[in-house]
Amino acid sequence: MKRPLGIRILSWFAALAAAGMFVSIALAFLDIGPHLMGGEKVTRLEWLHIAAPLVAVIGCLIASIAYGLAARKAWPRHLAIAIFVLIISYASALGAVNVLRHTIMWRAIVNASLFGCASAWYFYFKRNVADYFRELERR
Repeated sequence: MKRPLGIRILSWFAALAAAGMFVSIALAFLDIGPHLMGGEKVTRLEWLHIAAPLVAVIGCLIASIAYGLAARKAWPRHLAIAIFVLIISYASALGAVNVLRHTIMWRAIVNASLFGCASAWYFYFKRNVADYFRELERR
């Protein structure tokens, strides 16, 4: 079955996004540029302690997604949804113990919920994409 155009584009975008995640961590270590979480300025140390671990894990997941999409595997769509579940869980946990400002927590939860729903629709309910992944699962 022919790969949908969106999946071809997403595989390249995922590879670039994964590289960008690790570059952002390196820039934070070198104290280059602003340090933002949820659109709010935070200190370098706050970013390294709170955001960097999540960014590193998401970078690894996105790199795995890029590989899976390029290799025509059926599992990358599950990892894509897992990223949004991870963001919601991480923000909720850190917000519950007052490590993360509640405005940042709520923004992360709302954004991850909205983009997670859009991703679920695309990967599981958009006809040509869902058919493509079902065909891959049969192989």
